[in-house]
Amino acid sequence: ILKVRPGSNGVAFNDLDLDLRGLHVNGSLRWDGSPGNTRSTYQGRIEGKNLADVLKAWNFAPSATSERFRMDINGQWPGSPAYMALKRFSGSMDASLRKGQFVEVEGSAQALRVFGLLNFNAINRRLRLDFSDILGKGLSYDRVKGVLSATDGVYVTREPLKLEGPSSNLELNGTLDLAHDRIDAKLLVTLPLTNNLTLAALIVGGPAVGGAVFVVDKLLGDRVSRFASVQYSVKGPWQDPKISFDKPFEKPR
Repeated sequence: ILKVRPGSNGVAFNDLDLDLRGLHVNGSLRWDGSPGNTRSTYQGRIEGKNLADVLKAWNFAPSATSERFRMDINGQWPGSPAYMALKRFSGSMDASLRKGQFVEVEGSAQALRVFGLLNFNAINRRLRLDFSDILGKGLSYDRVKGVLSATDGVYVTREPLKLEGPSSNLELNGTLDLAHDRIDAKLLVTLPLTNNLTLAALIVGGPAVGGAVFVVDKLLGDRVSRFASVQYSVKGPWQDPKISFDKPFEKPR
């Protein structure tokens, strides 16, 4: 269903109810301005089922699966509705995905960066940790959610981007600069612990040696038996951000 209402400086599409390549789109859309200087404004919800099918339908690598997903959008961008791009968007996005996996696929160098543009293989290389029991062929999740506010392609987390998984939780807080392909954020990683050596490895960036285990024992005592949270700083170009240990057991600030 598409209701079109012409105006003095443009056109409005009200009560949208469209199915586009696996996406269900509802809400309202305006396109107005003068020739060569137009702007589009959209307010509504985009939702679907398996995100991998939608990505393939729009010629993107199927780097994420889901049982269902939705995104509430209120924003604008320069140009026509067809010219919408994340790098030009200003406004708010409230997103939620349910039960799926982020996977690496051939031809998708950024596959695991769908969540906060973070590549777990990069953490694995830098910290020499073994996430194989958690990742397998991808990063599974029960739920992903977050609220972003954007200005000309620079996104700030109004509510942290959270990934809740069967054996790990992630929380990203900061700035995602899609206009210049950069990130400046804090990442809280919560992983299951088999023993304090795992946490020592997380903190020191490799196998625990010397007094590291003793320090961790003093830090933890009996307070944490199954899970530990460690905060990282993720900063720089997303192709190769600098990922460094920040501190344990605190929410990003």
